[in-house]
Amino acid sequence: MSTTTPVSTTTPRLEIRRPAPTFTLTDLHGTSVSRQAHRGRRHLAILFFPGVDLAAREYLHDLRDRYAALREAGGDVIAVVSDSAASAEGLAAALEDLPFPVLLDPERKATASYLPDDAPFGLFILDRYGALHAQWALTAPPLPAVDEIVEWFTVLDNQCSL
Repeated sequence: MSTTTPVSTTTPRLEIRRPAPTFTLTDLHGTSVSRQAHRGRRHLAILFFPGVDLAAREYLHDLRDRYAALREAGGDVIAVVSDSAASAEGLAAALEDLPFPVLLDPERKATASYLPDDAPFGLFILDRYGALHAQWALTAPPLPAVDEIVEWFTVLDNQCSL
């Protein structure tokens, strides 16, 4: 994401080490994807975007380019777009080569359970059991670097294997 935009964090809605809210949303191909389905399998980075502009696309492509490292560190990714005007077909064409699901949340129900009202952007790191370990609720980009997500997954994977 662009570093020219000032970062502004806001008060998080969720508590660290507590179970994160579950949700089921539809991906760009019409398939239902549940946060709960990842439980017990892999650590999870959940990203929230208000829409998919150039900066969001660049971030998603950074995640795509580092996806092998994210998986090797024991993690996976879910991206959630809360733009009520977003078309699944349009986004699918723009994001067709992503190896992780992009989910639509036009009613902002899942988004509202994670992000405070004043934060349209967010990143949440969950361990494989669904407990929250890190969160960024932002009023503007940039989100943390993908390498930081890899580091979180590595630390969580080491803790879970002890």
